[in-house]
This record gives sequence, C-alpha cells and structure tokens, in this order.
Amino acid sequence: MRKVGKFWSLTLTLLAVLFLVVFSIPAFVIDLSENAKSSIELVQWICWLAFALDLFIGLLTSKNKKDYLVKHPLELLSVLLPFLRPLRLMRVISFGGLALQKIALGKQFAITVKVALTAVFVSYIAAVQITISERNVEGSNIKSFSDGLWWAVTTVTTVGYGDRFPTTTEGRILAVMLMLVGISLVGVITASVASWFVRLSQEESKN
Repeated sequence: MRKVGKFWSLTLTLLAVLFLVVFSIPAFVIDLSENAKSSIELVQWICWLAFALDLFIGLLTSKNKKDYLVKHPLELLSVLLPFLRPLRLMRVISFGGLALQKIALGKQFAITVKVALTAVFVSYIAAVQITISERNVEGSNIKSFSDGLWWAVTTVTTVGYGDRFPTTTEGRILAVMLMLVGISLVGVITASVASWFVRLSQEESKN
C-alpha cells in the first residue's frame, strides 16, 4: 500500500510538472494553432481530473474531513482554482526543504531556502498568468513574458517600480494576491535572516 501511495504521489508531481509546461506555453508562443490550443486544454483537463480524484480519495479515506482540508490547502486550491494547479509543485519544494534539514544545513537555513524558492516559483506563475491576461489588451504595457516576469519580481519583492502594471480586472486581482504573498514571504525571509544574526551574536557572546 505504501508503494502505491509513493507511486501516486510521484504521478501527481509529474502531472504538475506537465501542467506547468502546458500552462506556460501560451505566455511564450503568441500564435498557437487551434490544434495546439485543443491539446493544451486536454492535458489541463486530464491533470485537473487527477488532482480532483486525489482530493476526493483523501477526503473519502480521512476520518476528519475538515481537518484534512485544513492540512491540504494546496490540494484544495489546485482543484477549485484551475490556474493554481502548478502549486502542486510546492510539494517538491517541501521535500527539498526537508532534505536540506537532514543534510545538516540547519533548520533555519532550510526554511529560508524553501521560502526563497517559493517566492521564485510564485513569481514565475504570476508572470505567465499576467502575460497571458494582458498581452492582447489595448493599452496594456505587459506584452511579453519578460515584461510579466519583471512586473512579478518587482511586485513580490514589494519594490514596485510602476513601469509595468496590470490594466485588466483579472490582472489586478492577480496583483493583489501577489502583493499579499510578497509581503508574507519577505517577512519570513527577513525574520529568518535576523534570527540567524541573533544566534551568531549569542554564540559569540558565549565564547
């Protein structure tokens, strides 16, 4: 049973990677053929069905349904909000963070690395989505993935130069979400770095 669970978990991770690839294609390729669009949509639906099945099985086998949903927010969001399905890849970051802790890099450092990777990953997803949403809109100043990536990075780091900004309702909603994520991530990174310096100072004082 444990082997089946590992195989299913690996399958979901691979599907998340596949979804991320097809999710990203429209941001890089402007003129997609109808066949390509249909293929992308088919892959997305297959991935969604797998994620929905995983959530359903988890709920079905869980003794406490409410507790299960609270402990698996990414699974729930990836099913309810289609473009968030790449967030399934966050489990890879979680596994990586756990591995870093076991390698002896220290728990605090592992958390910082995990948060930094999360910021990069969320920025990429936001860049793809904002590019798709804004590129063909008249008056928009985000016309390519590089524009979208620049906007996402300046937003998630709370710098906000203002040279690139969303003009559509969907883009602005995405911007608000990215701002909230950015504030949280920057706060965690700052706290982790500050904690590291405090610990170094305490160790020096003891010596």
